[in-house]
Amino acid sequence: MKVSTFSKATIGLAAAATMGFGLVVPAANAAAAALTATQEDPAVSAIGPNTLVGVGSDTIQDVEYGVSQDLGSTPDGKLNLASWTATGTTAITYRSGGAPAAHPNGSGAGYTALKESLGISTTGSDGVARGDIDYSRASGFQGTEATNSGNANVAGAGVVTEIPFAIDSISFAAPAGSPFKLTNGGLGLTLANLADIYLGNVNEVNTTTGALQAETVAGTPDAGFIPIQAYLPKPGSGSRQFFLKDLNAVNNAVQLGSNKGDSFQTTNGTPTATGAYIGNTDLAGNPVQEHDGTAILEPNSASVATIAPFSGAKFIGYHNGLIADPSTKVAGTDYVLVPFDSAVGGTAHSVLPYTDNGGVYSPNATYKADGSETVGANTAKLTREVFNIVATRAIKNPNASVKNRALYDTFVGGGSKFCLDSATIQAYGFIKDSNCGNISRSADVASTPTVGTPVITGAVAGRTASFVFPVTSNSNGGGTLAVTINGNVYNTTVAAGSTTAAPIAVPTPAAGTFQYGTGASDGFTANLDGVGAAPVNPNPATPLTYSVAKSTATVSASALKIVHTSTGGYTIVRVTAPGLVPTGNVGVQLRTSTGVVKYAFPWKALGSGGALKYAFGKALAKGTYVVWVTYGGNGNINGAGWTKTAAVITVI
Repeated sequence: MKVSTFSKATIGLAAAATMGFGLVVPAANAAAAALTATQEDPAVSAIGPNTLVGVGSDTIQDVEYGVSQDLGSTPDGKLNLASWTATGTTAITYRSGGAPAAHPNGSGAGYTALKESLGISTTGSDGVARGDIDYSRASGFQGTEATNSGNANVAGAGVVTEIPFAIDSISFAAPAGSPFKLTNGGLGLTLANLADIYLGNVNEVNTTTGALQAETVAGTPDAGFIPIQAYLPKPGSGSRQFFLKDLNAVNNAVQLGSNKGDSFQTTNGTPTATGAYIGNTDLAGNPVQEHDGTAILEPNSASVATIAPFSGAKFIGYHNGLIADPSTKVAGTDYVLVPFDSAVGGTAHSVLPYTDNGGVYSPNATYKADGSETVGANTAKLTREVFNIVATRAIKNPNASVKNRALYDTFVGGGSKFCLDSATIQAYGFIKDSNCGNISRSADVASTPTVGTPVITGAVAGRTASFVFPVTSNSNGGGTLAVTINGNVYNTTVAAGSTTAAPIAVPTPAAGTFQYGTGASDGFTANLDGVGAAPVNPNPATPLTYSVAKSTATVSASALKIVHTSTGGYTIVRVTAPGLVPTGNVGVQLRTSTGVVKYAFPWKALGSGGALKYAFGKALAKGTYVVWVTYGGNGNINGAGWTKTAAVITVI
C-alpha cells in the first residue's frame, strides 16, 4: 500500500496507533483530518476514457475511496478508479456530458444506474446514459434477495456479476446512554428482540433493566419505561435489505415486508415523543440515511429509546477519524453500537463488531461466527459480504477491450488489485474475505428480446425480396440476427438504437409458398450479456411461410413493314419478365387500325430467350395490319391478354 494513501487523514496528527495488521491509522476521534463524502468524490477532470467509474452503496463508498488512492493513475494521468460517493453534495457530471445529476444513493440506486449504463434498463431521471458507469457498489448481494430486490440469482447467466471483496458487520446504533445496552442482563439485543421491535410486538424499554414489552395502555408508557423509536434506512439501501432479511429469518410468524418502515407504526400515523414509532424518516421528516447517527441523536432521544441498524465498518471509520461523521457527533462517545447477545457456543455472551486497541477500533473477525442467531431451522448472520457489480462481459471476454481488461484485473479473483489491497480494506473497518474476487454469482437477466413478423417487399418471381425483421431489446442496443430462409442461412445486424434489422436480400427465382424460421439457431442476439437469443420461430419444426408472387409479362413484336401478298410474311414476338426467361405459348393476330381481327393464328411455343419468329404461313390480303400478341403464362409468370404492339405491316 502506498504511504500516501492516508496522507489526508494523518496530516497534523500528533499520534497514531498501529492496528493488528500493521497499518498505521489516525488516533481515535481525529475529526479534523477525516474526509467528508464530498472530499472523497473524484475530480471530473481526473476521469478518463479508461477510468473505472462506480456509484452506489453508502456503506462502502469510503473504503473504495481508499482503494482508489492506492490504485493510482492510468498512463494518461487519469484515475484508474473513480468512485462517486452516495452522499456527496456536488452533482455528478458523467462522461456522456449530460446535465449534472444527484448521486445514486444506495446499493439499489447504484445498481439501477449500472443497468442503465449497460443498456439493460431504460434510462431514468438520474442522468445516466449508456457507458457512463462501469461498476456499482452494493452492500448486499442483489442476486439472492428476491423478496426485497426482485432479482434472482441466475447462476452465471446474468448480465452482471456481483464480486465480493470484504465482509461488513451489521450492528445497531443507539445513544450512549441507551437502555438497550442493559437488555438481557447487559448482554444486549438478540435478533429476535429486534424482530419484535420492528414488528411492533414490543414498543417500550425499561430504563433500568432494559426489559422490552408492549405498552399496557397504547400511547402511554408504563412506569419506568420509555417508548421505542426504531429507524430504518430509506428504500434502496443494501443494509436495510440485509437487516430485514435477517429479522425475517428469526421470525417465522409474521414476516417483515420489504416496505417496512415506509410508514409510521402509530395509531394516527404521526410520530411523537411519547409513541412507538418505526419509520425511514426522522422526526423532522427527513429520510434516514444509512450509517448516519443524526436520527438516533435527535433532541428527544433522552426520553425515547432510538435505535437503527448500522455498519460496523462505518462506525470504526468514524471513530478512528478516517471518515467524517455526518452526524457531527463522536462515534463511541455520543452514540454507540449496542452489543449483540450471542448464544453461539452454547453460552450467552456479548459481542461487538470491533475490538478496542487503546482507543483505536479494528474489525472483530470473530463477529463473523459469533454474530449469528438460530431460531428453529433458520439461521441469520450479522455479517454480510459487500460487492462490486460489473458487466459479465468483462469476465467472459476480458481481452475484448481495454475497459474489460481493467475491470477484470481490478475486481476478478483473489489476485485482483482490489483483493490485494486488503490492508486498506481492513483499515476502513471491514473483515478480510477469503471469498474476495469470486465470480460465481450473477444476476439480472434483461428483458427478453423479441423478433416480430418480417415486412417482406419485392417477393416476386425472378426478383430479389427484402426481409426486414422488427426486433426489440432493452434500450435497443443493437445486435445480430440469423434466420434460415428457404433453406439458406442469412445473417444481418441491428444497429444500436434501431428497432429493425438491416434488410436481408433473398433471391426469389420462383413463385409459390416458401419457408423461413426453420433453423434451430435462428434468432436475434441482442448486445446484452446474459440474454439468450430471441427465436425467429419458437417452433422451427413448424415452419413459417411466405409467398412469392408470379411476375408480370411484357409482350412485344416486330415485323417487316412491307410484305407482298404472295409471301405472307412473319413477326418476331418477344415476352419479357424481370429476372426470368419466359416459356410458354403465344398467340398472334393481325388487326385493322380500329382493332378488327382480320387474321387469327394458332398458339405456338416460345423459343429460346423468350422469343419466337412467327411465320404467318399464308398469303395476306392487301392492306395495313397491326400485330396483336397474347401470352399464356407459366408457373412463374402471369399471362398477358391480347396486347396491341408497335409492329405494323403493309401488304402490297
